[in-house]
Amino acid sequence: MQHETSSRDGVRDGVRDKARDTKAEIHVAALELFSSRGYEKTSLREIAEQVGITKASLYYHYSSKQELLQAIIGTFFDDLNDVFAQVDEQPWSPERESEVLGAYLDAIIKHRATGPTLLRDMTAVLAAFGERLDDLIEQSRRFQLWLAGPDPTPTDRLLAAAAVEVAGAVLSGGMGPADVSDEDMRTILLDAAGAVLARRTR
Repeated sequence: MQHETSSRDGVRDGVRDKARDTKAEIHVAALELFSSRGYEKTSLREIAEQVGITKASLYYHYSSKQELLQAIIGTFFDDLNDVFAQVDEQPWSPERESEVLGAYLDAIIKHRATGPTLLRDMTAVLAAFGERLDDLIEQSRRFQLWLAGPDPTPTDRLLAAAAVEVAGAVLSGGMGPADVSDEDMRTILLDAAGAVLARRTR
């Protein structure tokens, strides 16, 4: 009986919270706590308290902490997949390279808050995504090969991989929007990645 009441409360809270975009607030709170305390040490109750909703309301949106992690990181993976799909659709050209590299940076910058969670809680991410993560890694390698240009040498491929790592500084640099704006970060890292690619042998 108590469980039924909690479920009804969760539904009512969930309906009431829709105007707040509660899912977005849950994502922000979860990332803040995952980053500061770690995934394993963060409870759904703590996330709910930070958002200012009941635990029942949080369960209305996500039935488990792993499902919440999948929703947060999953949207990041989806955006990366959209970028990787572009290299399968069009041949390489200098102009296209700049556009796709910019789109890749845009996707990472959009999800820059996920960086600490990805780096700190990789075990949890691996458990949550499994084969999907393997597929993403394979697509990333195809992306690097595309960036290497036509008929790449081993040096070209290594430089393309390095350029992608430069873009990854968005996640590993540990700097938030208060430190470097999205626009400045995009300009700096796009220039840096371009400088690495300019060293290719072609």
